[in-house]
This record gives sequence, C-alpha cells and structure tokens, in this order.
Amino acid sequence: MAGDVLAGEATSIALSLWVTLHGAVTPELAGAFDGATAEGAFRAAVHATLRGWASPEAFPRLRRVELAP
Repeated sequence: MAGDVLAGEATSIALSLWVTLHGAVTPELAGAFDGATAEGAFRAAVHATLRGWASPEAFPRLRRVELAP
C-alpha cells in the first residue's frame, strides 16, 4: 500500500526486528562488548533492519544513506 512506513507482512517485520534486537542485546548482556561497541552495533543493526523494511515512499533517504558512526 502506498504511504505505509514499512513494506511487508507485519509478522515478518516483527520477527525480524525481534531477532535483530535479540542478537544485538545478548552479547552485551554477556559482557562481550563495552558500552561504545554495544551502542554502535545496536544502532547499525537496527538501522540496517529498518532500511531493509522501509517503503521507498516513507524513507527514501534512509534507503540511500549509511548510518554515521
């Protein structure tokens, strides 16, 4: 549908976001990352996931631009 923020089936989007967040948080909770590394990994993973599901109409810039460190 035109105008949607995310393009895709809601369950698939929700599962991919959950997997992304779980994958980013688990090593942090285990003490594998320092705070700065965890923050950078979390931001990059969430940005990439949202960019992947973003509809071209809602996030044209997000689909073209990499996240700044």
